Amino acid sequence: MTEPGEIVMLQPHDELHTCPACGYALGFHTSFISANAGKDNPIKSTREVYRVILICPECGARYDVGWRVSFTEFESRFVKAPAVPVTPPPPAAPVTSISVLPLPPPARHDKPPE
Repeated sequence: MTEPGEIVMLQPHDELHTCPACGYALGFHTSFISANAGKDNPIKSTREVYRVILICPECGARYDVGWRVSFTEFESRFVKAPAVPVTPPPPAAPVTSISVLPLPPPARHDKPPE
C-alpha cells in the first residue's frame, strides 16, 4: 500500500471532478483531517473543525480545496420531523347535471302590416 502524498492546495473552478495529477475523471474520495492537528494553540476551541480532503482513487493524489466542516454541530443541523400519516384526499362531490331547454322565440312587438 502506498503512503498518501502531500496535500496540495487546489482552487476549484466551474466543476471539479478530474484529478489534475493523472486525469482520472470520475470524481474523488473524501477524508477529514482535524484543522487543529499539529498546531500549538494554547486556546482550545469548543468547536472541532476538519479540513475536507479530496483523494484521487486512481493515483492517490490529495487536494485541499478550502472546505471546512464541524461535526460537533451535526445533530443541530437536522430536525427530525414528526411522522405525518398519509390520508387520502376526500372523495369529490357528485356531479349534478343540469339540462337547459331552448327558449321560445321572443314575441314580436311590431305591428303586423295592414
